[in-house]
Amino acid sequence: MPQLVESIRTFFEGLGTLPSWQRIVASMDPVAWALVLLLGGAVVVGLFFSLTTRRSFLQPDEIEATPQMLLARLKQDPTRLPPVAIVSRLGSDATLELLEYGDQIRTNEWRYKWSTVREELLTILSAQNAFGPTYALARYYRSADRQEPDTLRIRRTALIHKLSQLRYVEPDASGHAAELRIRAHPAEVEGDLGFEGETLWLLPDEPAPAATGPLVELELIEFRTLQDADVRINIRRSPTVGGGFRLTMHKRHGMWVVTDEQIEWVS
Repeated sequence: MPQLVESIRTFFEGLGTLPSWQRIVASMDPVAWALVLLLGGAVVVGLFFSLTTRRSFLQPDEIEATPQMLLARLKQDPTRLPPVAIVSRLGSDATLELLEYGDQIRTNEWRYKWSTVREELLTILSAQNAFGPTYALARYYRSADRQEPDTLRIRRTALIHKLSQLRYVEPDASGHAAELRIRAHPAEVEGDLGFEGETLWLLPDEPAPAATGPLVELELIEFRTLQDADVRINIRRSPTVGGGFRLTMHKRHGMWVVTDEQIEWVS
């Protein structure tokens, strides 16, 4: 014990013999000064990143603060984030809410921004084979009822995929309303597809009256298997403006989703 006390006393007495700051500074060479500057710079950079990172996480108004806040801001401007980031941050259910909201807005500025975002969101969701994204798509396409005939679900999916949930085409310059014409097999079940306008069901070879306004045509459904089908949809907004599309659909978890789209003609 006395030896320990003596050692402590000797240590504190030695503190008084440490060289002064002036002697330390005078004895430093360029290498020592460089090391001191590097150490100081590292401390400053560390403090800067520590403070800025902490501040960014604590800011309540950041776009990624909460999914609810992100969804609200995307409803104001859907181009705030790329579609991949939207799906990954919101999840399928909140993405479905954004899709349903976006389809209800008819202003030209919104539709200009929304059309591309909507198309990419549907493509991303359809590429996932999990039940969550598939069920969200089925609800968006209004085809989640497994008791309903597949043909009706396929046709309604095609309409919503191309015309949004509104299933609406603007009248032409003369005010003529749009018409939906469906080429169906004689055994096919007819039903309501929710199209905003007159709907005419026709047999494959049945002659059709001349169109007086915009025209949407759904052709016969081509089943490759019970789980895969193609359907063509033609949208003629005027005699000179329109397009034809071939939609490929797959049945996943009992629900139909669009997995591929090809443009067959454009005018």
